[in-house]
Amino acid sequence: MVKNKLLYVLVVGLLLASFVAGCAPAAAPTAAPVKETVVVKETVQVPAPATEQEWNLVVPEGVRKITPIKLAPRLTSLEGKTVALRWNAKHNGDNFLNRIAELFAEKYPTTKVIKVYEVDKSTVKTSGTNEDAARIAKVIAGLKPDLVIASQAD
Repeated sequence: MVKNKLLYVLVVGLLLASFVAGCAPAAAPTAAPVKETVVVKETVQVPAPATEQEWNLVVPEGVRKITPIKLAPRLTSLEGKTVALRWNAKHNGDNFLNRIAELFAEKYPTTKVIKVYEVDKSTVKTSGTNEDAARIAKVIAGLKPDLVIASQAD
């Protein structure tokens, strides 16, 4: 209780001191300030360049060479074909691919299904470099599949 009284006395004292020192709120203005508009007209001559300018556009991404590739022909049927299932180790991707394998066994019993993630465990990851991606692609190509299904699950 004594602390509250001391705090009250301190706050009131500071307020009174600010008024005495001239920190009182400013009086409301009696008239609106006058706005003046000044227009300056000046013509500036810009000299023409002595020679034409030539610009070289530099792309920081580097030079890309795009070469067309021939697409693989579309499959007309999955009967008797080989299907490779590729998992990149993301959560539940293997569950998805296992279900795909079950569906293939039911609907296309003559289709050979290869679970790459069980055949070669080194392929069970996301490829972090171009070299690693090429290595995984080479492993899958070595299985001679007609179709590759990859899971990108999370």
